[in-house]
Amino acid sequence: MRLLLLTLSIAFTAFCVWLAVRIVNRRERWAKRMLAAIVATPVLYVVSFGPACWISSRLDLGASLVTAVYGPVVKKVPIPSVIAILTDQYSRLGARSGWRWTCVIGSEDWKWFNSGE
Repeated sequence: MRLLLLTLSIAFTAFCVWLAVRIVNRRERWAKRMLAAIVATPVLYVVSFGPACWISSRLDLGASLVTAVYGPVVKKVPIPSVIAILTDQYSRLGARSGWRWTCVIGSEDWKWFNSGE
């Protein structure tokens, strides 16, 4: 798994360098759009975290999907930290009361669920 991740990282870096050369040397419009898409995708993923939590809490539906999609990212947030506090506040900003991220006892996994407050 580690070798696969290393190989994909090197390939992605090489692709970005090749794309930058296409943009600088040939000023190709498609290359600029591709670079914009590459940059926008992770930004949209992070920004969509809050609305996904809000929608699942309001509809009382899809909590397991939100956990599966965003759980690995929430797991990487260092606790205690300002980032952890902001992540928690952002996820509960538009959610119904009682919904929150919590660590599953006996593991390091995080789960989005209704605590019933």
